[in-house]
Amino acid sequence: MVMTDDALRRLINFSNLRARVKLYNLGEGNPGSWDSNDFGLVRGVDVRLEDFANLSFVDLHSFVQGEFALPERECVVFGFHFYNGKIYENFGALFYRSGDITLNFNLSGGNFRSLEYARSHVEQVFISAGATVESLEHMEADEEVDEDYWSVTLAVSDFSVLVGAVGEAMKATRSALCTFRGELGPDRFVETRQSILNGEFSNLLGAKECDWLECKSTLSLGSREGNEMLVKSVCGFANGFRSSLLVVGVRTRPLNGSDTVAEVTPVSSRVHTVDRYQKIIDDYVSPAIRGMKIDAVPVDDGVVVVVMIPAQPEHEKLFVVTTSNGAGSTKTKVQSVYQRRGDRTVQLSTADMHALLSAGYQKLRSEQ
Repeated sequence: MVMTDDALRRLINFSNLRARVKLYNLGEGNPGSWDSNDFGLVRGVDVRLEDFANLSFVDLHSFVQGEFALPERECVVFGFHFYNGKIYENFGALFYRSGDITLNFNLSGGNFRSLEYARSHVEQVFISAGATVESLEHMEADEEVDEDYWSVTLAVSDFSVLVGAVGEAMKATRSALCTFRGELGPDRFVETRQSILNGEFSNLLGAKECDWLECKSTLSLGSREGNEMLVKSVCGFANGFRSSLLVVGVRTRPLNGSDTVAEVTPVSSRVHTVDRYQKIIDDYVSPAIRGMKIDAVPVDDGVVVVVMIPAQPEHEKLFVVTTSNGAGSTKTKVQSVYQRRGDRTVQLSTADMHALLSAGYQKLRSEQ
């Protein structure tokens, strides 16, 4: 979405009014409209995230440049407020004179499990929001703080990402890190991956395939069928909405209507190499997948391969698989799009593709 400065200014004023009413009703006081402090060094405003979800950081970055015409201004802050289920969340986006943008937020109810795993989780989740972790702290409850919480600061590295992607990444972060003590959250891909890398499979055995986990006993790499099976799964996860794992070298069996991990079946270390997986994915899938990691874990006389696909920025989708049919002069290229839906990877139909192309075309027309 492209907006003129005047239109964006009107949107800010309108959204700020609605945010002020909500914050007042929540008993958090009335923050007012644009507010300056520290002798004008910082100026900030509270707004509703839903009003800005389809704007990019490029749009806001261009707008705030006018603020830096004042010699004393060093930072402009947007406080974005939104509902995460029944929880009222907010994050700050800080635009600096230097051109840098940082994000910060707290998540109440944070349960410390492992700072290493927590940081890995946040790093993977925020790839989709074009941001990297600068600091992550777990703060425990004490006499002054009622409950544990996480304090997170990130640097925005991709300004073309939509502001709404930050809210979605925050939701995914809360669901993983803010659980009751001793309880595992639903987003366990970081812990699952790490346990496999450590050669520990007890947490994986009995797990059900889902929207972030797919397992295969083996793949016939080098054959058309095997290569396409690999890239279909990877592409499906890249077009999905959550950071995910493809694990090769474990067998599943049907149990209560779900494919459930039953045993470890290591594959050949000579055939299943990291370089080979990477080359096949690079040859078939475009654009390149951000942050993807491939590991081959030694197990007995073979390996278990783990492909980790972080949630991808929405503006870089759709990811496409390109294959070939026929041979010689009759050889043609075929492009397909897959998406993970629940515990299945489905190919988008012609109608799905037409709807997406039409939406993209209309968006381009509206921006001209």
